[in-house]
Amino acid sequence: MSLETVEHALAEFYCNQNVEVHKILLDFQNSVDAWNLVWNMLDTSKPHEIQFFGATTLHIKITKQWSQLKRSDYVLLRDKILDTLIIYYNSTGPSNVINKLCYCLCAYVVRTVPNHWPDAIPQLMETFRNSLSQSSINVSVMILEILMALPDEFGATTLIQTRRNEVRRELQQSSLQVLSIVDSILQSDSLDPIVVHALKCAASWLDIGFDLIKCHQLTDTFISVILNPERSQACVLLAIDALKSLCTHPRTSVCEATVFEVLSKVIILSDKLFHLEITEEPNVVVDKLFDLFLGIGDQHFRPIVQGLLNDNTRELCTKFFNLYLTCTNAPGYYPVNENYSEKTFTFWFLLQDDLLSNDAGPDNTLLTIVKPLYISLTQVLLKKVAYPENLESWTPDERELFRCYRQDISDTFTYCYFILQSEMLDVLLTIYKQVTCDRETAIAQWQTVEACLYAFTAIAEPLQNHDSHPHIQQLMSSLGSLPYEQIDQKAAVAAMDTIGAYYYWMETNPSYLDLIVPLLMMGLHNSNMFSSASIALRDIAKECRQSIAPYNDVILNTAMIALKQVKKLKEELRLMYTIGVILSAMPFPKCKPSLDMFINPSLEVITSILAIEENAEFIKNRSVLQNRIRVLSSLVSAIDQKHTVYHIIETTTPLLHMAAMKYFISSPEDMLYAVVCEFLKIIVSKLHEDCSLALNVIIEILMIGFRKSPQPAGMILFKEIVIMFGRQETYIPLIKSTYEEICMRVKCMFEQVSPADQVSLGDVMESYLSLQGHIFRKWPFIAVDNPNVDFTFVFKLASEALCANEIFLAKTATFFLTAFISTSREKRSLFKVIEDNGQFLVMKIICIIINFHDLCIEGDVVKTNLDIMCEVLLMLNKKYSEHLRRWFHDIVTVQNIVLPNVTEDMKSKFFKRVLKEKSNKKALQGAVREFSFICRGLIQIDP
Repeated sequence: MSLETVEHALAEFYCNQNVEVHKILLDFQNSVDAWNLVWNMLDTSKPHEIQFFGATTLHIKITKQWSQLKRSDYVLLRDKILDTLIIYYNSTGPSNVINKLCYCLCAYVVRTVPNHWPDAIPQLMETFRNSLSQSSINVSVMILEILMALPDEFGATTLIQTRRNEVRRELQQSSLQVLSIVDSILQSDSLDPIVVHALKCAASWLDIGFDLIKCHQLTDTFISVILNPERSQACVLLAIDALKSLCTHPRTSVCEATVFEVLSKVIILSDKLFHLEITEEPNVVVDKLFDLFLGIGDQHFRPIVQGLLNDNTRELCTKFFNLYLTCTNAPGYYPVNENYSEKTFTFWFLLQDDLLSNDAGPDNTLLTIVKPLYISLTQVLLKKVAYPENLESWTPDERELFRCYRQDISDTFTYCYFILQSEMLDVLLTIYKQVTCDRETAIAQWQTVEACLYAFTAIAEPLQNHDSHPHIQQLMSSLGSLPYEQIDQKAAVAAMDTIGAYYYWMETNPSYLDLIVPLLMMGLHNSNMFSSASIALRDIAKECRQSIAPYNDVILNTAMIALKQVKKLKEELRLMYTIGVILSAMPFPKCKPSLDMFINPSLEVITSILAIEENAEFIKNRSVLQNRIRVLSSLVSAIDQKHTVYHIIETTTPLLHMAAMKYFISSPEDMLYAVVCEFLKIIVSKLHEDCSLALNVIIEILMIGFRKSPQPAGMILFKEIVIMFGRQETYIPLIKSTYEEICMRVKCMFEQVSPADQVSLGDVMESYLSLQGHIFRKWPFIAVDNPNVDFTFVFKLASEALCANEIFLAKTATFFLTAFISTSREKRSLFKVIEDNGQFLVMKIICIIINFHDLCIEGDVVKTNLDIMCEVLLMLNKKYSEHLRRWFHDIVTVQNIVLPNVTEDMKSKFFKRVLKEKSNKKALQGAVREFSFICRGLIQIDP
């Protein structure tokens, strides 16, 4: 390809971004000729766009296609890059081209040290000092830019582990020299642009690794930049980043004494944080400083915690803990005028987890020291979790962030409870009593009321493990006296949430139901409180089926009234579930009138809709029909009483059969069919042995829709039937015949669409393979030796699905294939399928490994598929080792499928490693992943 062709294509691409032109440019970048042509493109007389494309192409060649280059050309390439860089710097070329050339040089260093270019870094610095004609400012900037890019390029390059270790050692040996240069620049009166480059360079090299004992003097240098009022904010922020890199690198933990020496210097910066004020916008410097200290807390967590026990370090460590508490207590409301406090939540989790995992008992000294801190934290969190007065003026995004923030605080309340136990309950109850001592106080300070109730709700689950709950008795007793009509609805809702959170407590304290049930009934009549009240009622009804029985009538009567007022479907579904729980605890003859009272309205609506003859009119009511079936599903899902379930079957299945005959449509998007199948699936899960009539009707309804269009919902329902009744002799003929028809219908469906269009049938494919997998794992006799089922089709379909981008489809295909392969050795008909089509499966596996998507269903294969696919490879190797050896040979040698970027020796070693692993899945996954990355060019191997 000529240079003129490339430049013309590039000009056209910038004009209209034509796909074909883009392909020409990609072909050029992949060609061997590009190694030579890029230098013409990098001529300083060329347009900027061509220069940048040339630099980008050179970087791609070095990072992705290094194997194209001969070793004899390494030195020539290095000299050309150096000469070009010097020319660009001397001519003050475009910054983005210079930057890209810096990365090209660094990529070259990563590829060649130490074997081909020893002492690369000292040589580079000497070369640029001697070659640049510009002032010392530009010399410093250029050297710093190259040095800064080197660790970045190393981090971005995928190398095999041995090679990565070699390069890392070389960089670490040079790090002290580089950091010394940076230190000298920062201690001088250098201009801000040089300081900015020096700080960026320092942060990059500190990430590589260093000797803290030799480098900790840099702490003073960074701090002096941070505290220097004459430095720009950009310098200050970068100095904080560099200081964080120094203080938080894993290697800093080696020498604990030096760590504390460094931390004692850093703590001086905390003076900027202890006297914060509310500002309109969060302060970026403060934000960075909190990041610094929180990073220190994460990296040196154990030394700081243990330092509380040491007289020499206790004061320093206490300052750190108070700093974290100060951060949590940042003035203002998150996220409107502070964004610091949420950063500490991880630290509080780590602290309590560490204290409790180290057998901290009541006499534990550390626990005793830290408890006052957690008491203060509890009080701070109560303030931070409280709603602001002007919440409605916030944007939707701000309100959502605040909601998530409150959830994080809820988790942190739990951590406080793990440390404080009853002491936390004392704190919460004391504050709660203060603000609910009378109606006026509760109304005026509703935010604190709500915050206390929110905290009690947060710790309800861990509190469940304790036998005594005197605090909860006092809390529940006080809930009845809240002024629900006058207090803000958020506090009223919090009361309902608190009641629901302690559902388990009601079982051992049934006398409190006299207070609680009326409160919940009041909540059901209030649209704002309905959701929380219905959740609480559902949980209490499930937990306290016997003790709540005296209130069944009042609950059912209130529910009937509330159902007429409910506007949201999900709330109706929840209330119907609760009704199902209540009815399930009653004997059938007694509950039948109430049951009919709740299902008849839905049945009447369904009947009236089914009576509609005009199609357009029915379509308008289709969603109403679906919702009525969902409501019945919710009711049935809560019922576990045999006679009640059969009564519902008798009353609903005739209507569902009519709906199936009239209104199931031949479309995979038929939600009516999906809703009906979900209802029937719930019914099936409730059925007992004597259900032949019901099962016949259910399968008939299932197949009415399935014959029109095979849909996932039908196969999910049938899978439930197989799992429940596949072993019972009475139902085996019906199940077998249904299985045969499902298999034939699915095959027919896939035969009628082109391979390209099969992508749109991913849901059908996944549910079908899941059904097949469960049958072969649980009841293979249903499928085996069935002459009417084409298992070759099923096997090939699963082999194709293994390559899918959809991870769940690939997992389902693996689930089926491993079951099928495992069963096939004992069954001649299945063995024949593997024998004839195993090579097809292995071909797909190799395509996944090399990412050859032309032979896969769609696009690039997700890398996770590699690990999933290894389960199939392992099963093949267990059951068909000799076949696998032959298939590998035929595909790679006889069919000559090209495996890119690998030699014959590498292929041979890889196949031997695969054939060796018959049980160690992890070892097989490691071998396959490494080989795949080499084939894809993600790992470079020297030729």
